[in-house]
Formats: sequence, C-alpha cells, structure tokens
Amino acid sequence: MKEKLMTPEGIAGCRIADSGYENALNLMVTSQWEDALACLVLDASPEKVLGWALQQVNALPLGEAARLCAGNISQWLKSHDDALRRDIFQQAEALGFDTPLGALGLALFWMQGSMTPDEFDAVYPEPHLAPLMLHCALKQLAVLLAADNPPVTGAQTLLAQWQRMQGGR
Repeated sequence: MKEKLMTPEGIAGCRIADSGYENALNLMVTSQWEDALACLVLDASPEKVLGWALQQVNALPLGEAARLCAGNISQWLKSHDDALRRDIFQQAEALGFDTPLGALGLALFWMQGSMTPDEFDAVYPEPHLAPLMLHCALKQLAVLLAADNPPVTGAQTLLAQWQRMQGGR
C-alpha cells in the first residue's frame, strides 16, 4: 500500500520501527509533506482517518451543502448505511472531488460496498483507492489550511492535530 501513496524517496525515509506519526515528523524535516501525510493515512484504519479528517474540515467555515454532507458522513461512520453511502457520493460529487469534503465523500464511498446500483452485478473498488483518496483529501486540506503560505505549513497543522487526537504519543 505504501507504494500507492508515497514517493520512493518518502518510503526510503521511513523506518519500520517508527510509528506513522514519527515517520511523518522525520519526513517533514526534509519538507516531504505529502509523504508525511501519507504516513498518517497508513498509520490507522481508513474509518479512523476519515473521522479525524472530518473533524478538521468541520473546523472550517462550511456552506449549507457542505454541512449536510459532513453531517451525513458523521452519521455513516455510526451506521454504515449503504443508502446513505450512495447519497454521500452524490453530495461529494456536487461539492467537487477537488475539495477536501468531496474527496472525503469519495473515499467513504470506496471504503465499503459496491460501486454499482443494486440492480447490477456488484463491482468493488480496488482496496488502495479509499486510502489514496483520503491522502488526496489531506493534501487538499493542507493547502487550504496553509492559505497564502507553502502547503508544508498546513501539513504541520494537520500533524499537530493528529498528535493531539492520538493523545500526544
């Protein structure tokens, strides 16, 4: 899975004995912020990363459609309702997969269940797609958080929030 999310240089900078967060910190020293964010995605279950990333998005000002989608993602994390998963996909598509919340919605859609409607044979996404889209969402979020600063600034903010969520480990 690492090969799908990280550059060869980023993989080479990781140590097996270190946690994803520790590897992320090491990669940040050399400004490999995208690989550092991949370490966070690889460090936990996709649902945990989704829930945490949703918290980060919810801290931003959101429009009505985005608030509805974020609320539905939160509800899906509790219920895993397939009809809701399909609704979230449509909401995410309307928001745009090039937005952090839209990317989170697409990642959720790829986490569980078939991509085809019930009346067709089931077609399941490749297992790496949900983590890959979570990584995209985190990169988009880092750029958004950085505002006029380099994206590494937003990635540093996300790493600090990740550490807080992990209990400071």
